[in-house]
Amino acid sequence: MEAQGEKLLQDLIAKEQNLVAKVQESEAKAASMIKEAQAEAARILDEAKEKIATLTSEQEAKTNSESEEIHKSILSDAETAAAEIKKLATNNTDKAISLVMERLTP
Repeated sequence: MEAQGEKLLQDLIAKEQNLVAKVQESEAKAASMIKEAQAEAARILDEAKEKIATLTSEQEAKTNSESEEIHKSILSDAETAAAEIKKLATNNTDKAISLVMERLTP
C-alpha cells in the first residue's frame, strides 16, 4: 500500500511538474506574442506617422499653391483697377486742363 501511495505521489509530482512546464511554456509564448504585437503596433504607428507627414506636406503644398494663385489673381485685379483709375485720371486731367484753359482764355 505504501508503494502504491508512493507511486501516486510520484505521479502527482510528475503531473505538477508537467503542468508547471506547460504554464511556463504558455507564459513564454504569451510574452513572445505580446512582444510581437507591440512591435507590430509600433510599425503601424510609424507608418501612420509617415502617412500623416506626407499628407500634411501635400496639403501644405496644395494650400501654398492655391494661396499663390489667389495672390496673383488679386494682384492682377488690383493692377487692372489701377490702370483703369490712371486712365480715368488722365482723361479727367485733360478735361480739367481744357476747362481751365477755356475759362482763362477769352
